[in-house]
Amino acid sequence: MPYASNRDWNTTELEYTKTPWPLPPLNLFLTSGYRPGVFDLRWDDPATLALNSKYKLLGVNIYRSFDSEYGPFNRISELLVCSTFWRDQTDNEVVIEEDVSGQFILNGECSGSGAQSPRWVFKTLHSPIVKEGSQAVTADLPDDVLVHIDGVPVRPMRVNGFSGEIELDPFLYADVARQKLDPSLVPGPNSRVTCTYRRNRTLLKTDLGQRVFYRITTVGVRNNCDLSQVQCQNLIETPLENATATSSMEIEKIDYIWREGVRRNRFILEQGGERVKIFLRKNIGVPCPCTPDDYHKQPINDCGICYGTGIVGGYEGPYDALIAPDDAERRIAQKDIGRTLEHQYEVWTGPMPILSQRDFLVKINGERYSIGAVRFPTNRGMVLQQHFNIGHLDEKDIRYRVPVGNPARFAAIQFAPNGPEREADPSITSKPGIPDERELRGRSKAWENTTY
Repeated sequence: MPYASNRDWNTTELEYTKTPWPLPPLNLFLTSGYRPGVFDLRWDDPATLALNSKYKLLGVNIYRSFDSEYGPFNRISELLVCSTFWRDQTDNEVVIEEDVSGQFILNGECSGSGAQSPRWVFKTLHSPIVKEGSQAVTADLPDDVLVHIDGVPVRPMRVNGFSGEIELDPFLYADVARQKLDPSLVPGPNSRVTCTYRRNRTLLKTDLGQRVFYRITTVGVRNNCDLSQVQCQNLIETPLENATATSSMEIEKIDYIWREGVRRNRFILEQGGERVKIFLRKNIGVPCPCTPDDYHKQPINDCGICYGTGIVGGYEGPYDALIAPDDAERRIAQKDIGRTLEHQYEVWTGPMPILSQRDFLVKINGERYSIGAVRFPTNRGMVLQQHFNIGHLDEKDIRYRVPVGNPARFAAIQFAPNGPEREADPSITSKPGIPDERELRGRSKAWENTTY
């Protein structure tokens, strides 16, 4: 059974092969929400596919991966999605009036650093605290939180969003009009202190060219299954490797002309290209403990956990790839740090995997090269090639400590381009006699004439 994206050039196999799982939805497309941290996903109803007629479809699951189209993918839809639209966005959840009366770490005590008055500092249950409508930017202003003491609003003196610590203001302030000192409002022994703040529930990072990938699977049960008695073991889901895929780099769906161009470029690399292993730098993941706090943010450059990236694991991979052959001189240079090998040149490769600056590759002879800025030759926004400079890394570089391991464990599933044009109007380019499983729909008659 081919991937769902192959429906227009493997028609016989697609239409007559009996699959033990429902087909994924077609025409998956990602569009920007025109706000930072917002992506909109749209797809066709999988119930319209003829091969899904033997299933009672219950919905779809949505999976997301950062940095690598080869995974790991995490399901982001908690429940089955029964529509053909999903908005993925950064979710800053509001925690309303959390009772922090018993969460004081300084309750009328001096800090011991020369403070002239007692301090009241409490710590919220969730941290870090973030600003409203931000991309998980940590709170650092008193206006970012709302504190009440026995129902009376109080403006805090200091907010440490990274640790979730908030300090109340115990000082007296002069009221010039009344010629008096306003008493400070601090909690008493039986006071109830509440705090309203925001914490980040999910972060969809989109700055600095963040790579984001999605796949959607169909979930259903067989027609002879009673829906009133469905158990978890009765559910059948499309295998993830056969699911429809898209990314933030996919502006248009590639047609057969440029698909053939990509295939011929691949043929050239297979004949004369160099086999390498690609490591993709992580930008999203579990923060490494070597990053001390939110103020410094800089990880230790020789950390053996994150390898200087700040994210546990450091890199995804290795993934097998082909690049253009070496055509540059190797020079030994004398620098203030000693002698180094200088070997830098430009290469190109195919559209997958999507590369980014600060990734690196490993050649078969063991040498490692950093990847510089990447240029993406495109047609109508569709990525056809990737051009970039690579530079030799010294053996003392931290990236030489990234383990290669057994590449068989990281076998890359090469997905073919998957689907017709986005936002297509079926009434404009609907070809009678072609099953929906393999019909490509575009947005103009010219597109139909080119494709068919």
